[in-house]
Amino acid sequence: MDNTTLRQRDRVDLDEEPLEPLLHEEGNNARDLTDTNNSLGDDESQHHHEHTKAPRCANFSPGSISNLCSATLGAGALSLPYAMSMTGIIFGVVLLLLSAYLTIISINIIIEACVATQQFKFEDVSKRLVGSSMSIALEASLLVFCFGTAVAYIVAVGDILDQGLHSITFLWEPGNKFVSIYSRERVMVLFWTVMLLPLSLQTKLKRLEKFSSLGVLSIIFLVISAVIHSIIHGDVIGSRASSSGPVEVSSLLWPKSFVSMLQAFPIIIFAFSCQVNVCQIYEELKPAMPSVRDTSDDVSNVTFLKLKQQMMERITRNGILLCTSLYLLIGVFGFLDFTKSTTDDILINYCIQVTHDALMTTATFSVFVAVVVAFPFNILPARVTLKLIFDRLKTKRKRGLCSKATNLLRLDRGLRVDEDTNSQRTSASLEIDAGSPIQSVASGSQMEPLLDDQIEGQKSASVVEHVLITLLLSGGALLVAILVPGISVVFGLMGGTAASIISFILPGLFSQKMKERSGNTSRVGKAFVWGGLVIGILTTATTLYGISDNESVDGVTTCTPLSQITRILK
Repeated sequence: MDNTTLRQRDRVDLDEEPLEPLLHEEGNNARDLTDTNNSLGDDESQHHHEHTKAPRCANFSPGSISNLCSATLGAGALSLPYAMSMTGIIFGVVLLLLSAYLTIISINIIIEACVATQQFKFEDVSKRLVGSSMSIALEASLLVFCFGTAVAYIVAVGDILDQGLHSITFLWEPGNKFVSIYSRERVMVLFWTVMLLPLSLQTKLKRLEKFSSLGVLSIIFLVISAVIHSIIHGDVIGSRASSSGPVEVSSLLWPKSFVSMLQAFPIIIFAFSCQVNVCQIYEELKPAMPSVRDTSDDVSNVTFLKLKQQMMERITRNGILLCTSLYLLIGVFGFLDFTKSTTDDILINYCIQVTHDALMTTATFSVFVAVVVAFPFNILPARVTLKLIFDRLKTKRKRGLCSKATNLLRLDRGLRVDEDTNSQRTSASLEIDAGSPIQSVASGSQMEPLLDDQIEGQKSASVVEHVLITLLLSGGALLVAILVPGISVVFGLMGGTAASIISFILPGLFSQKMKERSGNTSRVGKAFVWGGLVIGILTTATTLYGISDNESVDGVTTCTPLSQITRILK
């Protein structure tokens, strides 16, 4: 998934406002709209149809479908053939279709929450509906999600660079010093230093945003190439079918074990993660408004929101259908291409360093460019989130210290102040001198501007702070990428933790909160919450179990470089 949380750069903190009036007002407006439509006479109805110039397909938005696909498709597709090898084709297809269906439901719940709260950022909707505590959990999930995606991208870059360098034959001639100094880890560190770190340090990514659609195009090209390669060279229906002997059908159709299915499920969940971006996509929609006379602004606004909601539902169905089709193709054909030797990164299986296949080399290079360009788009929102967390902690600590200083000063002057009033007043500086505004105890208004100025000063990050946070995130992602045994482990951990919270638990809580305001209960919401918790715990546990399990050597191919074999066997 690419650019999942880029738009959180513009987040704003919301005051806690009651949701019930919003829902109540929307319900009244909706009833008013119904009454208005019912009161239209035959003449007005005829006039309405004559002046509705928008055709039935006017609210079809290919651009928004492309945006949704861009938020969904990404490096997660590289591990889907491996997930299919663990689940078998039957259960693999079932899990893909189930994940797609649940994704559509969760997106529709999020859009309904956007309409109810009149907020169009995922974080703002979460804060309005479920409170600040879950908003903190969301921030943590977004941070983990972006960081994990950056780790997966570095792993993918390392795999591609390893294959690319092994395809240059003269580097591996006997006596060449390159052989003695080469290692995959050194190449990853060098490329990170020269390319990925400078891109991560950028504060404005406008020049790279125009390449954001490159990820979608590269995945589509990879899927087409994978299907062609499987048909021509595959173990089951390609040229290797006759040389490798008959393949046992049951091993293709059924999972290896129940544990292997649990290990594969979070990889599939991660592949469909796009929920963070749907609020922004919904906000940018501009449906064609029907021309109805003599309606109030409130009715027109509700009509507009309902049209946008219906339009977004169509976009969701079409976009997820396209993504599911691509995932099914690369999952099934990638697995049929290599069967038992399918690696957790399908690009490794194509052995471009040995075969020099022009089609697969082009597909691999296109994925490489897309991953490099997408890398800073994950560091930027992670940096913003981490900076906000640091600022919140510093501000909270400063408020606590200043409150203590104010109490000491007031006690020293012999003033008795009510405890509740004392806890609400804050100071902007711990260092109090004779001319400080804090000595004007009776006037709390002099303290607030100073505190606001200090908070604003904290929010303007210095260059040193910017570099340190970037090094922490980007360098940490490099370190984890070197240590993890494979890209599927990253996808599995993110799918079982952050993706479960974002895709299932939070939408389920949204549904429950909205139903509670109307006096009803949401069975779908409860199913999403408890299902997300169970799936998250089980899949994360099995992924961790798989890391420590050294019995399997799946993914080692005849052309896998020595560095890759060592990494897979760890």
